[in-house]
Amino acid sequence: MKKSTFLAAWLMLSGTAFAQAPITFNAKGLVAISDADLSASAMVDGNRYTTPGTRDQLTYVMFPLNRNGQSIGTANLSNSMALTDKVLAVNNNGRLGFVIEGRGQLSDSLGTIKGMADFPVTNTMFILDMSNPQKPAVKYKFPTGTGGLSAVTIAPNGTSLILASSEAGKELKLIDIDATGKPTRVLTAASPVPGVGITDVTFHPGGQFAAYTTAAGEVGLMKYVIDEKSKKPYVVAHGKPVKVGTMPGSGKFTADGKYYIIADGKKAPGTGGAGAGEVFVIQFSTDDTPADAKIVSQLATGESPEAVAISPDGSMVAVVNAGQSYQPFTNAAAGKSEVALFGLKDGKLTAGGKATIDGIAPQAVEFDRTGDNLAVGVAEYLDYGIRTGGIEFYKVTKGDQPSLAKQPGRISVTRGVHAMRVVN
Repeated sequence: MKKSTFLAAWLMLSGTAFAQAPITFNAKGLVAISDADLSASAMVDGNRYTTPGTRDQLTYVMFPLNRNGQSIGTANLSNSMALTDKVLAVNNNGRLGFVIEGRGQLSDSLGTIKGMADFPVTNTMFILDMSNPQKPAVKYKFPTGTGGLSAVTIAPNGTSLILASSEAGKELKLIDIDATGKPTRVLTAASPVPGVGITDVTFHPGGQFAAYTTAAGEVGLMKYVIDEKSKKPYVVAHGKPVKVGTMPGSGKFTADGKYYIIADGKKAPGTGGAGAGEVFVIQFSTDDTPADAKIVSQLATGESPEAVAISPDGSMVAVVNAGQSYQPFTNAAAGKSEVALFGLKDGKLTAGGKATIDGIAPQAVEFDRTGDNLAVGVAEYLDYGIRTGGIEFYKVTKGDQPSLAKQPGRISVTRGVHAMRVVN
C-alpha cells in the first residue's frame, strides 16, 4: 500500500470507528474493592491460586477515562468477597470511603483451604481519604468490637454510619463521624429480631429509617431516632419483618424510598449449583404508626443472584447472577454468568433483557446517574498466567421491557472485585 493511501485510510478510520469512546458511563467516579486472596472456584475445590505479592485493593476510577493511567487510583486494604457488596460505603461527594474487612487475609504460602472458615473473622473498618482520587489512602483503621462485620451504610447527611454485625446483643453499631471520617461516637444496639444476626443494613433515602436483613432470611424496617435530651441515636423496630427466602443478599431502596429491592439466592453455590433465585420488591411503611413489611412482587432470576441495582428514576432493576461460573475451569459451566434487567412500575416487576457475561462470579452492579449505562464488577476470568478482575459496561435501552448491550471496553482491576459505588 502506498504511503498516501495508508494515510488516507488511517485518517478515515480515526474519524469514524476511533471517534467513539469504548466506555461510556455518566458519573464523576466509580469506587470498587477487590479481594485477591482466593479464586472464586476455591468454594468448590479449595484451591486459592494466589499470586504472590498481589494484595486486596480499592480502585477509584475517574470519568471520562484516558489511557495514560491518570484516571485510576488504588490503595491496598484487606476485604473479603465472601460477603455481599454492602461492605463498601462512599459519602455523597466521593471524598470518604468506608470498607469493612469482615474476613482477614491469609499468607500466600497457604495454597488450599477447607472453607471460608479458614479466613479469620474480623471487626475492622477502614476509613479512606479519597479527596485525591489518584491517591486514595487509608486514614483510619477502626476496630468495632467483637464478632464479624457484614455490611455498612452511610446516612444521606454523611455524618452517621450503621454497621451490621454478628456480635450477640450488639448486632448493630451506630457510629457518628466528623468531616474527616473519624468516628466520634460509637453506640451499639441489639438486633430488631432478638437473638438473630444482621447480615445487611441500608439507610432509607430520607435518613430517618433503615432496612435490615436477618440471618434467618427476613427483611424489615427500623426507625433511626435521635434522643432529644442526650442527642444520642438509637434504633427501634418499625413493624414486623417479612420472610424473603433462605439466602437473601444485599438490598437497595428506590430513590424515592417507596420500594426496597433484594434478591434471594436460595442456597449457597457449590458443586451441584444453587438453582434459580428470585428478586423481591418490598414495601415498608414510614408513617408514624408502624406497619408490617410486605412483598409487592417477585420474579425468578438466573442462578445464584449476587447483587441488585436500581436506576435513578426507579423504572429499572438490574441483577447479576453468578450461575455456576465459579466452578473449576475444567467444568463446562465455568466462566459463564449473567446480568439481567427488569422493568419496575408501581412496585411490579417485569422481565426485560439479559446478557451473558464471559466472566466469573459478578457480585456488584451499578447504574450511572442517568440510567443509560450499567457497570458490572466481574471477580475474574478464565485466564491463565496474570489473572485480573474487571469492570464491564453495558448500554441500556429503557422501556417497560428494558434491554442492554455490552460496550466494547472494560477496566482491568485486581481480581476478586465484589463491591462498587458510583460517585456523581
